[in-house]
Amino acid sequence: MSLLIALPLFTLVACDGGGPADTDTADGSGVVRDFAHFVNTTEPFTGDVACIGTDLGTVDPAKQVSVPFRGEVHDFQSENEVSEATVKFWLGDDISGTPDDEQTADADGNFTTIVPTCTPIAYGTFTPPDWEETVDTYEVHQVYGYSETGSIDGEWVNSVSVSTSLIIPSVIGTEWDSSTGIIAGTAFDCTDAEIGNAQIFIHDGANKVPATGEVYYFDDNNLPTGPDKRTTTNPENGLWVAVNVPVGTWTAEMWGWNGAEHVLLGTTVLNILAGSVNISNIYTARDDGIAYPASCLTGAI
Repeated sequence: MSLLIALPLFTLVACDGGGPADTDTADGSGVVRDFAHFVNTTEPFTGDVACIGTDLGTVDPAKQVSVPFRGEVHDFQSENEVSEATVKFWLGDDISGTPDDEQTADADGNFTTIVPTCTPIAYGTFTPPDWEETVDTYEVHQVYGYSETGSIDGEWVNSVSVSTSLIIPSVIGTEWDSSTGIIAGTAFDCTDAEIGNAQIFIHDGANKVPATGEVYYFDDNNLPTGPDKRTTTNPENGLWVAVNVPVGTWTAEMWGWNGAEHVLLGTTVLNILAGSVNISNIYTARDDGIAYPASCLTGAI
């Protein structure tokens, strides 16, 4: 997407009686993995969606500058520093290619580099496999806001520990096949507040559902639960996780029930690699998972 033109307007899609036409995929148990398997609530969603169909603003090219960046690698769950992690950046926001930059954090998780502001990029954090400390962790569609100081200082980047990657599936009551990936994210409304009672639908861009991968939601204690406990996002945290998503490029959509029908609220696109945890949020009215800070924009938001 060109950053020199207006952000695309998101079209609200209403679905009456089952959602988009899709290609059903039956798993080994005979369960039909179609749209209705993932999006089926009749609890109205919570949150501000007034920005849908409005002008989201235009990225100001003058705000797209390269600046010094001091980052800190922190564990996604404990928030502790991760020492000596490798941090890679993809300035084109595409983790399938060669990274544009690579740094090694010090014993306190600190590192320095140069990043562009107001431009979507991706990063990954890694430790040597024989350390058995972390799993490959990626965050795409990351945008750092424009700063009048000309630098970004103390920004956290996430790293997921091996223990967390195993705990999440075990709490749900499933196992993670390391030939697949995990996606963890938050559902946000127009004000960047968490959306409640939303559901996530993952497909290949043509509504074909992956052969494996279930979506789970979190309780008030920020712990994932099985479908017998919660089937939609919690308005307290908006958190969701998809386990055992196959390798490949997948579209994740956020849907909600408006009292009469299911409506599409937002979308993101992810490239999943084997054995990885992918952190990606879904924002209302964005069809690419990219939310630009107000400091990057000119015009209305």
